[in-house]
Amino acid sequence: MSSSVSAAENVQNKRQGMLGKLISLLIRIFMILLFSLFLSVIFEWMGIYFFWNNEGWHHSEQMFKVELGWLNDSFKQSLLMAEPVTTAHWLLDQAYTWGFEKTGFVEFTQKARYNSMYGSDISSTLSSIYITIEDYLMAIIYVTLTFIVRLSVLILSIPLFALASLTGITEGLVRRDLRRFGAGRESSFIYHRAKRYIPTLTVAPWLIYLSCPISVNPLLILMPCAFALGLAITITAATFKKYL
Repeated sequence: MSSSVSAAENVQNKRQGMLGKLISLLIRIFMILLFSLFLSVIFEWMGIYFFWNNEGWHHSEQMFKVELGWLNDSFKQSLLMAEPVTTAHWLLDQAYTWGFEKTGFVEFTQKARYNSMYGSDISSTLSSIYITIEDYLMAIIYVTLTFIVRLSVLILSIPLFALASLTGITEGLVRRDLRRFGAGRESSFIYHRAKRYIPTLTVAPWLIYLSCPISVNPLLILMPCAFALGLAITITAATFKKYL
């Protein structure tokens, strides 16, 4: 009787442990995305202040259009969803509606711009302050929309990284078997170093691509990162213990 109760408790603890790990993973993913968005806004503000002051917020607007064009041209089909472009546009509409229209952000910018030209002295003074920071506020809108476009691209590229990982582990296990039967030497140093890079190479494309302050073809970032991830997995699997 006691053995059955303990077995049930073990199963329940395992389920709670798996649920806790899943929740922890989701929280980490959310924090990575939030941090990437924060970096995107900060980098764009720094660019407006130091590099493209003449362009202002139009730089982020142009970047959004370029990124959206790459999404429309390169991701017309996907293994994850039937109509990826349509889904991405729906997400953009929802983000703009709930993030900027429903919150009154767009209305505020329109009123401030109007008051700066036709308002009273007090309202014109307040609006002139807005005009000073208009580039930074408007950049938030287009940086956020660009972030959603890039996030859609990364989600659609998950099969690429899955294929790179599968290819890497297959190649690595084959090399491991050849090393076993060929009396090859083990190298725990190489194994641990290669294993350490796998989480970094998994997160790197998300941070780099989402936070990049200029328009970059996603293939220039995703392909090298997928290759590096597959290579790290290959080395890790190939240098794993000869005997378990």
